[in-house]
Amino acid sequence: MARFCFFLLTLLLSKFSFAQLNKAGWQSFMVDQNMVWDSLSTKWEEGVPLGNGLLGVMIYRESANSIRFDLGRTDVVDHREGINPSLGRCRLPIGKFLLNSSSPITHIKLELHLLGAELTGTITTEKGSIRLRAIAAKSVEAMLFATQTSTDGLFNWEWKPEPSKSPFATLRDSAGTYQPNPPGRDSVSGDLHFYIQPLLVGGNYTTAWKQLKAEDEQLLAVTIANSYPDGHSQNLAVRPLLQLTQNSIKNIWTEHKKISEETATRSFISIPDARLQSFWYTQQYKLNAATGRNNYPIDLMGPWYRITPWPKYWWNLNIQLTYYPVFSSNQIDLAIPLLNMVTTHLDNLANNAPEQYRHNAAALGRSGPYEMTGGIKVVKGNDSTGNNSGSASLELGNLTWLLHVCWQAYEYTRDPRIMQQLFPVLKRSIQYYLNIMEKESDGKFHLPYTYSPEYPKGVTRDANYDLSLLRWGCKTLLFINGQLNLKDNTAEQWSTVLRDLTPYPQDEYGLKIGRDASFTLSHRHYSHLLMIYPLHEINWEQPENQKLIRTSLEQWENNNSAWRGYSYSGAASIYATMGNGNKSLQLLNDMFDKGRFAIKPNTMYLEAGPVIETPLSAVTSINEMLLQSWGDIIRVFPAVPDTWKDASFDKLLAQGGFEVSAVRKNGQTSFIRIKSKAGAPCRIRTGWNGKIRTKGARAFHIETKNGITAIDLKKGEEVTIFTGSTPEDLTVKPVATYGRKNYWGLHSN
Repeated sequence: MARFCFFLLTLLLSKFSFAQLNKAGWQSFMVDQNMVWDSLSTKWEEGVPLGNGLLGVMIYRESANSIRFDLGRTDVVDHREGINPSLGRCRLPIGKFLLNSSSPITHIKLELHLLGAELTGTITTEKGSIRLRAIAAKSVEAMLFATQTSTDGLFNWEWKPEPSKSPFATLRDSAGTYQPNPPGRDSVSGDLHFYIQPLLVGGNYTTAWKQLKAEDEQLLAVTIANSYPDGHSQNLAVRPLLQLTQNSIKNIWTEHKKISEETATRSFISIPDARLQSFWYTQQYKLNAATGRNNYPIDLMGPWYRITPWPKYWWNLNIQLTYYPVFSSNQIDLAIPLLNMVTTHLDNLANNAPEQYRHNAAALGRSGPYEMTGGIKVVKGNDSTGNNSGSASLELGNLTWLLHVCWQAYEYTRDPRIMQQLFPVLKRSIQYYLNIMEKESDGKFHLPYTYSPEYPKGVTRDANYDLSLLRWGCKTLLFINGQLNLKDNTAEQWSTVLRDLTPYPQDEYGLKIGRDASFTLSHRHYSHLLMIYPLHEINWEQPENQKLIRTSLEQWENNNSAWRGYSYSGAASIYATMGNGNKSLQLLNDMFDKGRFAIKPNTMYLEAGPVIETPLSAVTSINEMLLQSWGDIIRVFPAVPDTWKDASFDKLLAQGGFEVSAVRKNGQTSFIRIKSKAGAPCRIRTGWNGKIRTKGARAFHIETKNGITAIDLKKGEEVTIFTGSTPEDLTVKPVATYGRKNYWGLHSN
């Protein structure tokens, strides 16, 4: 299947309007968002993350005299078949560089500039100081570490490779099932140094570096190349290093900062909470550091390698939560690798289904490699006997949930090419359900035993996880842009399912896990609530469903002993759809502060290993407090906490291809600016009671009914709306904040 090479997104990726915040204004504003370290610990989760979408480095303390630079590359994986993918198809360690001081380090002051994606600072030792600048370059596959010293001989660089062994094997007893890869070897060619790591089944990866002088600085340039199955990684590693000369370094650095500034300024928010505000900008930085248009999707750790029991992709929640924030944040090009992964592996997705369904179905198991292999074993009449132990193979909803994420790229752009690419994958995913459902004596279609992800007793018939995704899939396939899709030969079946599918199982505690499983045990996932969020099929704007939503949410929230970070952000998002911004803010603060599963100083998140989706999911919650756009209605400031009397945002993205900007002053929305990129119908809930006025290039027709305003906005047009007199200032500016600036990083006090 064709890749999304056409997906240039010039439709949406216009640069930030400097009428709102000029270059100097951006620089002044972002200084307060930067991450700052006035000390370094020996913990990965307290280090400095740099990344260019493929290569990554985490910088933290090794010892009293050394700083370590842990290297990573997203696609450095093993390629063995026939064993557990956590062993055979896992991420692999690479190694680290040590900056070894000749005397103890007495002080550290580092700053990660989020606007230009550059680290600067000073390392002070007993014998002198080392000034450091570092980037993971966006214009060339290399990481550059520039140093300046007060005196000669203060430090040296030391390369230390890591054994090429699955981290899963390091953490778990896998004797007899896993053999480490062969040892690596050193090589030197002129001023280029190589460490070539062969793989047991073919291919290799190479770490390469060289040192050179550039103006008054010494430079260490490092790259990592990967090659499978041919093993040409050393040749690939030479190419970026040859681009690095004394004359080119300055231009590469300049181009890197230019690219980074463009991605950092695609959207803007300003809220009174300094900690939450800087957290939002740090996650935008991390997203662009972790992936990019021509790179790989983000797994659980991104390019920042750390030992973990989860060294691969996880399909039953993690990747979904990782990618939701890119859409409303106006960073849709970051979803291109995810779309490419899904659409280029349809054959594997088909083969993941049982043999009798492969001709028309597709599926995806709990976890696996980039190639999306991972079998599902649900068949018509599936029996629950003995299936609790093999529950991963019963998670039937994973592919459909992942496709809901991918479909957002279409919803937020209305680019028909995206829909055309995703449609056949979604059709196959839903067809699997059609193959196995049966009509019972009640006249309703029912599903056999499947598994609701990670619920302790989650093998059940009519799992709400599956029922909600099946409904969403049928409705999406049947209604494109609100128009009936009756030409497809399966349209009648989709329509029949929507009419005759069994209702969601529920009891006195609200929505159940499924027909055979009440929600009575604490559970970190909210898979049984997907119809409420993020699918919005059952929502707070339906008075008849408010009691069910509240009961179900309270039952989940009151049994929270098993909650983890994303449980808090998920609950925050649900409360945001209910208009309860105070509760959303409380939950996000709990997520930041609650015990050993709190967000870490560098905004990473750990359970037994890195789980990158959790902090990223909080961005989705913050965006939803400021802007929501489900159900073809744009909602501005729908869940703002009482403490946010002032707030502003610029060029957040809404479904339908709308860039939306708005300003809130003294507890009231001052104005809203909307630009249509796709020409979709514009319907907006403003919260205003008075007559709405417009300002734009022409006289716009507006009509308000039941609190929803329709505007005849055509593709490419922009309109500013307000009520009462024209606001004196129609620009989006930062608001005053409370709390510590430069909150994130590591502070000694």
